[in-house]
Amino acid sequence: MVMNSDYIWETFDSLWKTVHRQSRRVEELEARVIDLEQRLMERAAEVEKRAKHTTVAEMPVERAA
Repeated sequence: MVMNSDYIWETFDSLWKTVHRQSRRVEELEARVIDLEQRLMERAAEVEKRAKHTTVAEMPVERAA
């Protein structure tokens, strides 16, 4: 069976484009994960900051009781 070289090149080209497209998607997903991790850390820092502020605000009330 003799394969047509055009068919081989079309197949290779299609595979190349698929790999390139998937690589871009992986890069986009990695960037999104990094963004979400940063937002999660910022949110955790904000919650921790509010918890410290709340603790300090509650202390005088506890002493007055």
